[in-house]
Amino acid sequence: MRFRKKARENSLIVLYRWDIRGDSLDKVLEEYIEEKGIKNRDILGYTRQLVETVESRLPEIDSIISGYSEGWSFDRLGYIERNILRLGVAELLFMNPPDPGRAFNDYIDLTKRYADRKAAKFVNGILSKIYKDYRATSSLRRSG
Repeated sequence: MRFRKKARENSLIVLYRWDIRGDSLDKVLEEYIEEKGIKNRDILGYTRQLVETVESRLPEIDSIISGYSEGWSFDRLGYIERNILRLGVAELLFMNPPDPGRAFNDYIDLTKRYADRKAAKFVNGILSKIYKDYRATSSLRRSG
């Protein structure tokens, strides 16, 4: 479903604005929805779900990213990279998307679009490691 791609982009912009402004995430989300006139229920619902998942698990998500960002302090990450990683971790680890590969590719594409290819390689590396390790530990828990 391509509505998820648009929802991922919306969520990135909301998180980016929130990270810069420091307002409440709910306020930034509602302003963005109104500004863009988002009416599609699928896009709107998935955007909300992504943003709410990041917000509700933010300390855990940031801790996971920090643990995998070898040689980079979390605060040194750019706003775009940091928030794409937050979204990727939130969706891939806590939301169980129907097509994880598509989600992963969308996050890399967003990084290329809003940052650059060098940043995309960095995000790709971090998300790949996190997802691979998560899948390995999840299958160990299921088989154990």
